[in-house]
Amino acid sequence: MLHSADRVIQHVYNALTNSPYVSLSLSYGVALHYALEMGTSQPTALNPGFVYEVEVNASHGVDLIDPVKAVATGAPDPLSSVNYQHNGSPTVLLGVVSPVFGRLLFTPIPVPPGAVSPATHTLSMGSHVWALTAALRDAEILVRGSVPASCVVRRHSVY
Repeated sequence: MLHSADRVIQHVYNALTNSPYVSLSLSYGVALHYALEMGTSQPTALNPGFVYEVEVNASHGVDLIDPVKAVATGAPDPLSSVNYQHNGSPTVLLGVVSPVFGRLLFTPIPVPPGAVSPATHTLSMGSHVWALTAALRDAEILVRGSVPASCVVRRHSVY
């Protein structure tokens, strides 16, 4: 599969598993959260989740992609009919960052006095915003292809 900003968005925002990328996090806290909370079952002592410590340098030949840069570079121009910003309050991004604040995605959208278009009362937020926010939240770096076993330094069992 070819690399593109749209594929990065699909991987980061839609969590597609049929993707040319492997997600890494620069944050142990994020990796721990995913290992504990995002699997198909709750990790236990007998069936733990795992956090891998990975070290990559130029000699490994690993193709690293910063999803923030990839998505930002692929964003449309500010005057494009395809908007990549949002029309909500500043707190709307909290709803993207954490499900705890998901209700903020459904709060009324402030509109100017006398606004009559119903579209102005609906949250509009492009996939670029979702992907950028998720990549920043997760301190995410993508590997195109796979991570060589020689890059794995440690595996931590967590539960």
